[in-house]
Amino acid sequence: MPRGGFRYKRTFTEDELKLIANPNISLTNLCELVNASMPTISKLRKDLGVTTIKGRRAGSVVPQQRRTIQCVCQNPDCKKEFSSIKSVPRKYCSHLCHITVYNPGVKGVGNGKMRNPNTPEYRRYVRQVHGLSQKVYEQNIDIINPERHPRTLCGVEGGWQLDHIIPIKECFEKGITTEEASAITNLRMLPWKDNLMRQYKNV
Repeated sequence: MPRGGFRYKRTFTEDELKLIANPNISLTNLCELVNASMPTISKLRKDLGVTTIKGRRAGSVVPQQRRTIQCVCQNPDCKKEFSSIKSVPRKYCSHLCHITVYNPGVKGVGNGKMRNPNTPEYRRYVRQVHGLSQKVYEQNIDIINPERHPRTLCGVEGGWQLDHIIPIKECFEKGITTEEASAITNLRMLPWKDNLMRQYKNV
């Protein structure tokens, strides 16, 4: 076993070498236990053929867990416990709970102020509606698309698209939930030209 030489500035005792050969002891702890630098211990472990454990050790706490706290959803109908960032704690466990309590359009009271669609919240809403709509379409294809029209992008001859009768933007502005916006009663098949023209005129 190496005990010094030109690679090391000091010699190590048998007890110190046993500690260094223990793969369950981290480099940081070894630096304090044997009073040596981290590069020295790393080189010595390599010479001794010690295989260390990669990644986080069992029982240790990841940094994200240190920065999170447990919160209770302020929706009186939910009261679900969830984790939130300590520096910016959330009041609600989900977007649905938030709009149910906060948005006047959902509760049917207030001044009916329209929500701003030019926000990250709207983009998340659109993604959720498209995802739910696809699931509803696959489960009810015989009702929504009984003639099996091919679904395509714009510009493809003979192509059709899955359309929302009440547009997604309007659903968002009125505070309609993603589940209601993607319900089977709000879905239909349209030729892509008709679906595209809906942006310019009311259907």
